[in-house]
Amino acid sequence: MLTPARLLRRLRALFATREFDNELDEELRFHIEMETANRVRNGMDEPAARATTLRDFGGTVRHRDDARDARGVRPVEDFIQDLRIGARTIARQRTYAIVAILTLAIGIGATTALGSAVYRVLLAPYPFADADRIFTLWQTDTRVPNATQPVASANFLDWKQRSRAFDRMAAAEPYSFDWVGPEGPEQFETALVTEDFFPIQGLRPVLGRAFVREEFAPGSAHVVLLTEAVWRTRFGGDSTIVGRTLVLDTVPRVVVGVMPDDAMAPFGAEMWAPKEFQQHELTSRSGGYWQVVGRLAAGVTLEQARLEMNAIAAHLASEHPATNRNSGAAVVTLRDAIAGNARQSLLVLFGAVAFVLLIACVNVANLQLAEAIRRRRELAIRTAIGAGRGRLVRQLLTESMLVAAVGCVAALAIAYAGIIAIRTFAPSGLWQLQRLAFDASTLALALALAGVTTIAIGIMPVLAAGRIRLAESLAAGGRSGSGGRGRRQANRVLVVSEVALALVLLVGAGLLFRSLSELGRTNRGYETDGVLVATVQAWSYYPTPVRRAEFVKQALGRLGAIPGVENVGMTSSLPLAWPIGFERGRATIEGQVVAPGEELPTVRAAAVTTGYFEALRIPLEQGRTIAATDVAGAPLVALVNRAFVRRHFRDENPIGKRISMGFMSAPLLREIVGVVGDVRHDGLHADPSPSVFIPHAQGSTGAIHLVARVAGDPALLERQVRAELAALNGAMPLSEVTTMNALVARSLRERRFQLGLLACFSITALLLSAIGIYGVMSRATSERTHEIGVRMAVGAHAANVRWMVLRTGSVLALGGIVAGAAIALVLTRYMSGMLFGVTPLDPVTYLTAAGILLVAAILATWLPAWRASRVDPVTALRSD
Repeated sequence: MLTPARLLRRLRALFATREFDNELDEELRFHIEMETANRVRNGMDEPAARATTLRDFGGTVRHRDDARDARGVRPVEDFIQDLRIGARTIARQRTYAIVAILTLAIGIGATTALGSAVYRVLLAPYPFADADRIFTLWQTDTRVPNATQPVASANFLDWKQRSRAFDRMAAAEPYSFDWVGPEGPEQFETALVTEDFFPIQGLRPVLGRAFVREEFAPGSAHVVLLTEAVWRTRFGGDSTIVGRTLVLDTVPRVVVGVMPDDAMAPFGAEMWAPKEFQQHELTSRSGGYWQVVGRLAAGVTLEQARLEMNAIAAHLASEHPATNRNSGAAVVTLRDAIAGNARQSLLVLFGAVAFVLLIACVNVANLQLAEAIRRRRELAIRTAIGAGRGRLVRQLLTESMLVAAVGCVAALAIAYAGIIAIRTFAPSGLWQLQRLAFDASTLALALALAGVTTIAIGIMPVLAAGRIRLAESLAAGGRSGSGGRGRRQANRVLVVSEVALALVLLVGAGLLFRSLSELGRTNRGYETDGVLVATVQAWSYYPTPVRRAEFVKQALGRLGAIPGVENVGMTSSLPLAWPIGFERGRATIEGQVVAPGEELPTVRAAAVTTGYFEALRIPLEQGRTIAATDVAGAPLVALVNRAFVRRHFRDENPIGKRISMGFMSAPLLREIVGVVGDVRHDGLHADPSPSVFIPHAQGSTGAIHLVARVAGDPALLERQVRAELAALNGAMPLSEVTTMNALVARSLRERRFQLGLLACFSITALLLSAIGIYGVMSRATSERTHEIGVRMAVGAHAANVRWMVLRTGSVLALGGIVAGAAIALVLTRYMSGMLFGVTPLDPVTYLTAAGILLVAAILATWLPAWRASRVDPVTALRSD
């Protein structure tokens, strides 16, 4: 028998060694519970009962603890002991710990990965000198709000000459160089840049030097700069690369330096070369394709620069009304220009992953709250023997910290994998994401998130600990006791919040899925199945129009002779492909009067051959297509599309009409001999634009897409196509050999990237919400075991019990669905720029998402309901 004297000695010994928290045996616990409860039942209020218990069982403890605090020893020892107790507590509750850690790992890991991407694109400082004074400049169409486009060469030259707001202004033109390397012909994507391009950035070369003024003079020595990535991958990081001569486009060019990866590389350029202006570029104000960048002069504000550029554009519009009447100028920050449309996508995705983290925190807080309630008798005993509220709060926060810390370690692995995935599947235009790495900033973000989640998941159990009532907790006998209703309400509020957040994510993913589906069903105007495309730049190898026309004729003959090829043709402008040459021009219709100062209409222009429309199965609606007789010296002809007819002829028959348009020449009159169907050229989401097609032999360009329709899988013929073209000219590299389906997939890559990430987050949120509902219903059902036993003892059927539990879970889910729908109605409006063919308020998407969540909630509630229906009334009644 444990006498009071022996009990007091044992208590003092335990206090002395500070092992009371985890060494209290069942007999000692029983005595403390009974003694404290008896004092309360005898009329003593709770604070007095607590004080009396402390005085009787541990009178010397507070004096000893105060002395240790004075020496500064106890706080350190307490912290170490808190860690030890927390670790043992978590180890005993392995299921709870595993679920909590995995939940946090997913939330922290995903948020860290996408947060790093958002930081890199939208927040990270650029490495350029005075980066906040560097801006990009664009042409605008004053008839289309907020639309920007590349700059025409003559406009850039006038901007540079007349601007005083920018002390430096430079332009970059897309180009490509062919090079015969050790592994055969290759192609380097190149940016031809003007003199101030690198001085604006202020970057030092990794090797060698940048361009000097003399190298921009006409006929000067030919030189190039390499990107650091190309230097390392294609030239093995050879330090002797500077001074080496590369034969590019049959012209020897000297490598003078290697620029760091941080340097601006427009158009995905792998090297840079000085821009040498051609005579026609000095006056060309249509078909702009230059990217322009400028550095503000000292003391000039962005608003002043915009006012000046608007004034310059207005003067050019009055001086050149035929081309510039509706042209303006836009000054855009460097970050906005680089991030582009990705800003909205990244912010939406970051909001989604933040929701996932919030759901994870709610779930773990719910688990922590349930664990704290399960331990309420333990906490009450510790309070009774002298543990202050601060001591309990510290212990609970320590346990939360341990869970978050272990979850953070697991999250680092998830974040690392997520960063690799983002880097692999990110759109090619976002070069910052392609250089995303797991670095110190990523680690700091993960640690910061772990700290935030520690506080977030520790709040609920701390609040629960603060509401512990000693007598009720000890007398409850393991049941919820008073305060159970409040705790259950807190559980339910948390679950409703989870479901609401999950619904927002499901709606977002559903809208993107519907949008992608609508894009896939959109009538493109051509058929992509079974089409193979080979792209070449033949300018340097066939410098005259006659030789280029002959090359195309021979190439089509070789490809057409390959077994399985049904149709073969050529175009200079292929739907969904990167622009490789002249694609836009200005056209006038003979007989239609252009008012003085009226701007000439812009059209898409392409040179094509016989077989092109048949290969893509673009329908002929009127007249005829290109014929073999449409050669140089024959009457000039052209085809137009239906969009051209709608805009310029309305109800008139266009066949036989003549248009004036220049293609590789001055404007020439061409007779319209046919009308073809509209094609979505610039993207599946973009409306068809007015287009003109001329015979390649009458406008011979070196920008060539060879198109072949084959029976079966076109990818199987790729090797034969390469072999035939190599046999025709082994020194000329192929820019690309691909399928039309691959081009479609590439055009949808960004949308699929967005949908894939949001779908992952939505599925994660759905699972976490289901886990939350299951946890709450399982706990609530176990606490109502006695009640369920009574119900079944008086005749309730198992089906009634199952329905009671299922109804509670369904009500929670419906509450979350209603709240989530209200939130989604507000937030999805910010996704409108990411959608196609569907509105942010699409009812099908909302109903589908709600249905998915409701089914998940029912499934998560079914197991607790089934268990409740199998309760033995006798056992349940005895358990009270």
